[in-house]
Amino acid sequence: MKSIKMVVNEMFIISTCMMIGLGIQEVLIHFSSGMSTFEMPWYIPLTIPFTAFVCSLPSALLNECDGLNKKQIVVRVILHYFCLLFVVTSCGYMFHWYSQVLEYLVIACVYTIIYGVVWLISWWLNKRDEDTINKALKIIQDKE
Repeated sequence: MKSIKMVVNEMFIISTCMMIGLGIQEVLIHFSSGMSTFEMPWYIPLTIPFTAFVCSLPSALLNECDGLNKKQIVVRVILHYFCLLFVVTSCGYMFHWYSQVLEYLVIACVYTIIYGVVWLISWWLNKRDEDTINKALKIIQDKE
């Protein structure tokens, strides 16, 4: 159940960050080139939750880190980062998010920012859940 909750949370966080990233990218394009309209193919809004879902699945790689030393955890995080970068690159190629190297670099930079934001939000959500569980356990222990 914890894994399903993690996948759903990450999917929503990633989707939200992708939409914000897309909005920021279009605002920058608008002010740098003066374009006043924003057009995208009909399928792009569907690709965002799909990509977010696919990107949230490899997090199971990091889910079980009990008993691992720091070096093994760092290796897993690096593998996770590059695995997701491959997924985003593949989805970007498949769904025509980029056609030039510069556009790909923008997507890679946005991906890196989103990766960091998802880590921070996931850490905060897990910490909040742990605190809630610890408070409930403390109340139970006090009653006994």
